[in-house]
Amino acid sequence: MSSFNNKNNNEQNSGQLKKFLKVIKWFYPGLKVKRWVTLLLAGFFLMLFGVYHFGRDTSLLLKIFDALLSFFAFIAFFAGFKSLIKSFFEVIFPQKNKELIDIIYEKRFLLKGPKIVAVGGGTGLSTILEGLKEYTANITAIVAVADEGGSSGRLREEFGILPPGDIRNCLVSLAEAPRLMRELFQYRFKEGDGIKGHSFGNLFITAMTQITGSFEEAIEESSKVLAITGRVIPSSLDKIRLRAEYTDGTVKEGEDKIPVAGKLIKRVSLIPQDVKPNPKAIEAIRAAEIIILGPGSIFTSIIPNILIEQIKEEIFRKCVLKVYICNVMTQPGEADGFTAADHFEAILAHSKRSIANCCLINSGRLEYELLLKYAQEKSFPVILDRERLKKMGVMVFEADIVSKSNYLRHDSARTAKEIMNIYNYGKKRWKRLSVKLS
Repeated sequence: MSSFNNKNNNEQNSGQLKKFLKVIKWFYPGLKVKRWVTLLLAGFFLMLFGVYHFGRDTSLLLKIFDALLSFFAFIAFFAGFKSLIKSFFEVIFPQKNKELIDIIYEKRFLLKGPKIVAVGGGTGLSTILEGLKEYTANITAIVAVADEGGSSGRLREEFGILPPGDIRNCLVSLAEAPRLMRELFQYRFKEGDGIKGHSFGNLFITAMTQITGSFEEAIEESSKVLAITGRVIPSSLDKIRLRAEYTDGTVKEGEDKIPVAGKLIKRVSLIPQDVKPNPKAIEAIRAAEIIILGPGSIFTSIIPNILIEQIKEEIFRKCVLKVYICNVMTQPGEADGFTAADHFEAILAHSKRSIANCCLINSGRLEYELLLKYAQEKSFPVILDRERLKKMGVMVFEADIVSKSNYLRHDSARTAKEIMNIYNYGKKRWKRLSVKLS
């Protein structure tokens, strides 16, 4: 019995010692805490002293002294309080180029933003995410994991992990980390045996997977390093391959090999067919206030996600605006000659039901010189066949969302702004409908 009591006493003493050591840490040099706490407390007690004596002193001179003392004590208290808070925020949110009030406002504003789920892959999805993070922190990117080409394909084959490339692009797009850190993750080695062609970000995620033993946990840790707004999750944690059947009856396996065949694609399917969805993807879809599909390669980036049965079902059931963002240009070997309605029909054919109810299409002017450049690669503007889309029951939104750079692709800021306009339109529409029903 005595040994039991001694054990309890030892545990209590150990707990008290730990608490004491935690208190001692606040007095370590260089924390920039002690000086502001001292100033804050000094100002507070001097302010109390001045107010207390102001009511007791009868001499006008002493009352003036007490008033001045209280005034300067208040300034010291306020300065200490402000500097203490700023000292904490500089460590927690190290954006050196932003004022404290701007950081607080942005965080509060973004946390109140809509819950957006963006489904896709490739560079198209990452472009959209970069613009959306300025409107909300509640972004979930659901990314296809069928990639087998380039650095991702090599790492997938050598280490048996899911392809990290599209995941990396999305992480960098949502990153709040310094520019140098983002550039580091996108840096691609141009030489070196074994690492030539690999991006640093892909190698980092691969190494993190080896350390943690989980691809999912590797993404979470990488998200912390890049301080991302929102989250990025693979559509499935299963190892997936993509299979294409062409209109001439031939088939091809491998995401990277499908477009190079130069044939019209009839349908694509997953190997294996009974792919399990990522539970986090299902949770995100159920909580979504708007769902975005695309932009990106229609058969190899967007459709692979909706071939996962439960993801398809959850998107179909969700009663929100589900926007397909149509590509600006056709993709050689994958969507040759496709109009906007052809892209939409491909999604419907693979989902076997209407899992999208509206379409966002670029109406901005395309530079003639760039059109000539793209034409040499057999890529042409996607034609808007508006009436055909309307007959399919699709709401059509048109806007100037093309980038004014050296590429004919979506502008992240303009596209994000239009997505928010569509979201606000949807909110008003559901509100009017609910009023009528009530």
